[in-house]
Amino acid sequence: MLKFSIFSAAILLALAPGLLQAQDSSSTGSIVGSADPGAQIILTGNDSGSVIGIMATCEGTYKAENLKPGRYSIVEGGPHHAVRKLSVEAGGVSHVDLGAASADSTRKCNAKD
Repeated sequence: MLKFSIFSAAILLALAPGLLQAQDSSSTGSIVGSADPGAQIILTGNDSGSVIGIMATCEGTYKAENLKPGRYSIVEGGPHHAVRKLSVEAGGVSHVDLGAASADSTRKCNAKD
């Protein structure tokens, strides 16, 4: 009986990381939207103080994934861009458009590649 209990515990411990990881993906959220092509975007966790930097694609979109639920500030790099505040919920997707892509800015971004 004791051998069976130790064996069962060992299997549960071996499976635990996978179970926790599966749970973790549903306990995070995302932020998506549009921005100037190639723009640097800074996310700051208002509750945690964590800072995350991402870059918009040359098509003028961005996505920040696996964010812990909470309040965030987001700003597109460069002058004259306003800081926006939003909340991220577990399993949710928050949408924030920071800037509109123009044909000229898309061409400039693609020229950098």
